[in-house]
Amino acid sequence: MFCCTLPFVLGLAVAFAGLSYVTYIPIKEGVVDTYQARAMATFARVIDLVSGGAENLGIATSVSVMRWFTTLASDNKPPPDTDELKVKDYTFEDMPVRLYRPTRALDPSPTVIYIHGGGWTILSVDNYDDVVSELAVKSGYTFISIEYPLAPENPFPVPFETCLKAALHVFTHAETYGVDTQKVAIAGDSAGGNLAAAVALKLSELKDIPKLRFQWLIYPALQAFSFKTPSYVSNDDAVIYFLQGEHMAGYWCNYLDINTPSMRKAFTSNNHTSRKLKRSVYASYVDYELLPTKYHGDSSKQTNIDHGDDYISNQIEKIILNPYFAPLMAPDLSGVAPAFVVTAEFDVLRDDGLMYAQRMKDAGVDVVVYNSPGSIHGFMLWGSGIPKYADTDNTIDMFVKYAKKQFK
Repeated sequence: MFCCTLPFVLGLAVAFAGLSYVTYIPIKEGVVDTYQARAMATFARVIDLVSGGAENLGIATSVSVMRWFTTLASDNKPPPDTDELKVKDYTFEDMPVRLYRPTRALDPSPTVIYIHGGGWTILSVDNYDDVVSELAVKSGYTFISIEYPLAPENPFPVPFETCLKAALHVFTHAETYGVDTQKVAIAGDSAGGNLAAAVALKLSELKDIPKLRFQWLIYPALQAFSFKTPSYVSNDDAVIYFLQGEHMAGYWCNYLDINTPSMRKAFTSNNHTSRKLKRSVYASYVDYELLPTKYHGDSSKQTNIDHGDDYISNQIEKIILNPYFAPLMAPDLSGVAPAFVVTAEFDVLRDDGLMYAQRMKDAGVDVVVYNSPGSIHGFMLWGSGIPKYADTDNTIDMFVKYAKKQFK
């Protein structure tokens, strides 16, 4: 007789996902590194099957299972020092951070505050050790990685406020950590890109601290207004089971602490915003006309302004229009720091980054945009057995050149 335990569910999921890998998960034509894409899709499918099965059986919540998977290869301690890099954990008041200081770094050093991704729900600084370590070594700059509290237990504004608090701590305690306050930047990927953009936006409004030198936003999630942008429509099937529209809807709902099947369905179908809101000025902040012409897509498949649930919209619109929750909703971006925006061609979030870049340009901000050809969401994250994607090293080199220019 089978026992309904997590290992049992895991075994079934692995067997099923392994079969799907052998029979090949469909990958959209044009995606490079199909081995890595299929590996990520298989891993995502295992997590989805196990988390869903465990929750249905009452064994564990889906979020706890997802976190269990992502911590399998983590040891919750900084990597050992090398001849090139010294890594140490600190606590900024009550916030855990990890500081990566290259041995060739200046004292005080130009510094990048890094905020990791994971849909505000999973992952940690441990999962990013390989990435941030290489960024620090190749650039020669100090990196400070923030361990912010995760949703849904800590919904907005807690992660944002924690990252903001950590950034301010860097400025006010710079001497303690060997930071050059005149040369501080912020960076983040995916949900971390959201938090980095939000913190950069808030810091641009403060008058008593030095200005950020730049923000590096890597395939950032910047709006929960429309799940029918051209990239959501065209890339939803780019890598099945990995990051699709319904997954992003779930992550946004976690950040709001309203993750129910009916709410996820409302977000995915764009029924979470009212007809009135779809006709408001906020709709212009996610207009496909902000994109390069080749990405305009079939406008008939984009936001239908003739439907929307007024009840749901009234519940959430105050938050989803908050620029610190969704930076693309900011009415004025003229004061934000210069930006290097990286997007992935086959990512549902591609248009979030491209729209934000264009709106910053229109506001007079100095912006560099790089849309990585053939890449999928997460191509900058590797480690724990995940091989680097084809364009990762090139993107890192671009960052290093950009940062050196900005930190002059």
